[in-house]
Amino acid sequence: MPWPVAASLSGPTDRYPHNVLGSIPAFTSLTVNAQVCDNCPQPRAGLRVTLEAPLVFEDTAPRLWDVNGDGRPEVVVVQSHETKGARLTVWELGQTASGAPDLKMLASTDFIGTRFRWLAPFGIGDFTGDGAVEIAYVETPHLGKTMRLVGLEGNRLAPRGALQGVTNHRIGEETIAGGVRDCDGRIEAILASGDWRSIVAVGWQDGRLVSRDLGALNRRQDLAKALTCTQ
Repeated sequence: MPWPVAASLSGPTDRYPHNVLGSIPAFTSLTVNAQVCDNCPQPRAGLRVTLEAPLVFEDTAPRLWDVNGDGRPEVVVVQSHETKGARLTVWELGQTASGAPDLKMLASTDFIGTRFRWLAPFGIGDFTGDGAVEIAYVETPHLGKTMRLVGLEGNRLAPRGALQGVTNHRIGEETIAGGVRDCDGRIEAILASGDWRSIVAVGWQDGRLVSRDLGALNRRQDLAKALTCTQ
C-alpha cells in the first residue's frame, strides 16, 4: 500500500474569512506526495483532494502522523465548515480497484458546531497507556481553551479525555505552540495556561487528564524548552 512522504495545502480562498492564522489563509486543496512502491519504475505519485463550499482547510500545515499504528503515517489536518466551524480530519492513502493510489478521509471528529470556531492540533502519543495513540489538540484556544484527546475508532476520532484552562495559540499567530513530550516513558502535553502566564504539563492519571505547573511562561520559547524534559 502507498504511504505519504509529504503533504501541503494550496488554493488559498477568502470564502471562509476567519483569518485566525494571520497571513495564512484558508485553503481549498490538500496535496500529498506518496511513496507507491520500492524499486519500481515510478515509485512516487502526487494526489490531490479539492474541497467544494462550504468546506475549507484551515491549518498551519498538514501533519504526517501514524494514527492507526501500522508504522506508516496518515495525514492530519484541520477542516472547517462555513457554518459549523472546525473539525479534525485524518486522511489515508489506499488503492483503487485498478491498483492506482487513492487519497481519502479515514476519520474525523465532529464539527465544533459554530462558525469561526477553530482547533489547534499539537501532538500525538499513547497518553492513556493502552497501546494505541491519541491525537491531542486544543479546542477553541482563544475562547474555551480545552485540551482534548481523541483516538481512532473506525471512521471516527472518538473522545478519550478533556481538560479546560490551557491553550497553545493566540489570534494572528502563524504557528501552534507547545507539543507532546516523552520523558522516560511518561507522555505529557506541554501547553500554556489559559492566561499565558504559566507552562503547563498535562498527563494521564487515574483515568483522566491532569495538569501540573512547570513555572512561569515569559516567552514562547519557554514552551519549546519544556519539551526537552528539562523541567
